[in-house]
Amino acid sequence: MLPFFWYMLKVIICSGILVGYYWFFLRNKIFHRYNRFYLLAAMSLSLLLPLLKINFWQPATEQNQAIRVLQAVSAGDEYMNNIVITAKKTNWSLAQLYPIVYLLVSVIFFFAMLRTLILIRSLLKKYPVQKVENVAFVNTDDNSTPFSFLKYIFWNSNIDIDTTTGRQIFKHEVAHIQQKHTHDKLFINMVLIFCWCNPFFWLYRKELNMIHEFIADKKAVEDSDTAAFAAMILQAAYPRHQFELTNNFFYSPIKRRLMMLTKNKNSKANYIGRIMVLPLALLVFAAFTFKAKSNSSIYNGKKITVIIDAGHGGKDLGAKSTDGIFEKDLNLAIAKKVKELNSNDAIEIVLVRDEDIFMSPQQKVEFAKSKNADLVISFHVDGMPKELANTKTGMSVFVAKDEFANAAQSKVLASAIVNEFKNNYGLAVMPQPNQRQVSVWILQANTCPAVLIETGFITNDKDRAYLQTSAAKETIAKNVLAAIEKYANYNVANKIEQNRIAKNDTFPSIIFVNVKHADSNYLKSDEFKNKALVIVDSKEIGNVGNDYVEKSGKNYSTIVIYNPKEAQLQFGVKGKYGVIKLTQKDAMFITADAVAYDEKNKSIKLSGNNTSINGDFSNSLIYLEDKIISPDVLNQIATDKISTISILKGDKIKDVVAAKGKTSVIYISLKPDDLPEVLVKSKLIQSEKSNNKSELNNNLKNVPENDAVANNKEQQTRSDNKIFTKAEVAPQFTGGEEAWKNFLRANLKPNTPIDEGWSGGKFTIIVKFIVHTDGTVSDVSTENYKGSKTALHCIDVIKNAPKWQPAVQNGRKVNAYKIQPITFLIEE
Repeated sequence: MLPFFWYMLKVIICSGILVGYYWFFLRNKIFHRYNRFYLLAAMSLSLLLPLLKINFWQPATEQNQAIRVLQAVSAGDEYMNNIVITAKKTNWSLAQLYPIVYLLVSVIFFFAMLRTLILIRSLLKKYPVQKVENVAFVNTDDNSTPFSFLKYIFWNSNIDIDTTTGRQIFKHEVAHIQQKHTHDKLFINMVLIFCWCNPFFWLYRKELNMIHEFIADKKAVEDSDTAAFAAMILQAAYPRHQFELTNNFFYSPIKRRLMMLTKNKNSKANYIGRIMVLPLALLVFAAFTFKAKSNSSIYNGKKITVIIDAGHGGKDLGAKSTDGIFEKDLNLAIAKKVKELNSNDAIEIVLVRDEDIFMSPQQKVEFAKSKNADLVISFHVDGMPKELANTKTGMSVFVAKDEFANAAQSKVLASAIVNEFKNNYGLAVMPQPNQRQVSVWILQANTCPAVLIETGFITNDKDRAYLQTSAAKETIAKNVLAAIEKYANYNVANKIEQNRIAKNDTFPSIIFVNVKHADSNYLKSDEFKNKALVIVDSKEIGNVGNDYVEKSGKNYSTIVIYNPKEAQLQFGVKGKYGVIKLTQKDAMFITADAVAYDEKNKSIKLSGNNTSINGDFSNSLIYLEDKIISPDVLNQIATDKISTISILKGDKIKDVVAAKGKTSVIYISLKPDDLPEVLVKSKLIQSEKSNNKSELNNNLKNVPENDAVANNKEQQTRSDNKIFTKAEVAPQFTGGEEAWKNFLRANLKPNTPIDEGWSGGKFTIIVKFIVHTDGTVSDVSTENYKGSKTALHCIDVIKNAPKWQPAVQNGRKVNAYKIQPITFLIEE
């Protein structure tokens, strides 16, 4: 009911604005027919305008585009592995009572209107009907008469129709019939049944009733004395009573009617009052229908080629409906519509077929490769056996199985498509991408991201009827084009991050120190790319942005990024677009031939590149890759495993938070193929991949810990020195995905959110945890609903899960993050 109440609020606001104009500029003016149609139009517009939505585009910054894209295209795993827990909620709340009360009042008004109609019908049955001057005349002795309804005049026998007054009253009621005033009354009373909460509509009814009387009064006195007609009004209103002049004359409706009869016409003022409605109508129309919509999906980067495949074709008919509609024809019509509606010059739509011809799946894949396809989208319509024709409905999107190289990016594209369809499609939309157990050649054989869209079920009567409409084809085409643009923007927005990760993987001596936690969206913004202040070795280069850093081609030992808010605090107005602070590799950056620690003199000797450094580094912060170690562990590192050593001193370390109180920072980077593992308390063992036969000492149980090691002890509680967000082989629950889902279903309590007081609806809790190399789980937390009993319950269940099969990277077991969405569906 909430959407209805929100709609009703907008109706009240709109009707209030329009009646306000009437009250100040039109009320009690003599152009009654204009006022009548104004009130009817204002009432109709108040009901219709809040339902209309006309979008207009406004530009969006690159940063906002990135934010929207990231909201639209979540990682595939979050869609593929969602677990839904259903509970029924039976307790009542006050909010649930509101719609019942509202409906009850509407029913009362409906029966009140029905009662009036029944009373009118009873008068027709009780008294004879005569034809008089093309109207149906009913002479009664009922106190409520005289009045008119539709084509009937219900007369009061106490009024002599042959007198001057009687004839005026008769002409008055005939005017009501000729002007069809009854239709106005029926319309406004029907509206009030459903919109009784709108106080302005009651005012509309009152004013419209008065305008009806003004029109009829004017007709009745066309050739008569106004004073005589005033007596007629009093007699018509109170046929069996005598009133004192002062009391009855100032009865306000009668006063207004007599005022209208004697009012002088001012054509100039009347014209101005009426013409002022034009700017008001334009303002109200714009306020209630135009919705600003950021054009965040428009992709204008490097041109991309999208192959659109209309599934089946030629001799391959595809699925068939009971009335002889072929899937191949629907697919072709949709594919053509996508190409027709594409207006983005940066996106080239290429149809696999634009006529009814046959191509094998292998030919379609080769066609896509020959066009250097960036994306492939294949349209299909699902089908069911005849006996199950109407049992399934809705749209679904499919991607290749995880074992294929394009699966991950295909999930991102598929997620973008699902997100576009879920709010405006005429059929149900499956909320996540799917993977078929059987092989789908066009999905798995393409090297670029590829998705298959089943737009509905051709064997379902409702689906088929919808898919045959031009509106459905246009909706499908527009949604797919919008998803393509968002996917393209998503990839552009992540380019910087992807490049950084790639550099870290291929050149581990570059260390990215993001000590100020610059927001990831900032790293994708235009400000970071082109305007951020670049500082190299404490020397300001200028507001040249990350483009300058990338084009320089230089390697840096540390990169510190400040987001704009923090940058302005430290660097003033020059930092309003953020700061990129770099430390170049200098004489203190060496490729090491040897590294040793002198326990007696508490000094470190480093040698390499014809450089030998001896000194007291006891107050140094030492990093082995991204883990802090104590100086005495240096003797345990095989020198043939070391790639580079970087030593930073002075101002170059002030941005490294962990180096507070230290005189220098030493970074030791290892060769990618021989990464040893850092154990608890900085113990080292030799990598399984190492060819060096000399074993590292793995019996150092009581290695002294410096302050930095102690402070980072919690981070060094596992054998692997990295936690992967993505690995070649993702962590798997022992027994497989279905066994994991069964474990969750068996242990999660569906009524937990109900017990916590959550209302009906769908609530998805994102749980994140680490699966370690020994299969155990740690660091279980939720990314939303933090601290709630339901979130804590999910955490407890996953903490107590059996062991997992760890992730695998480069042939060895590694720590890896796992994200598990858990959806609680509370049914009322």
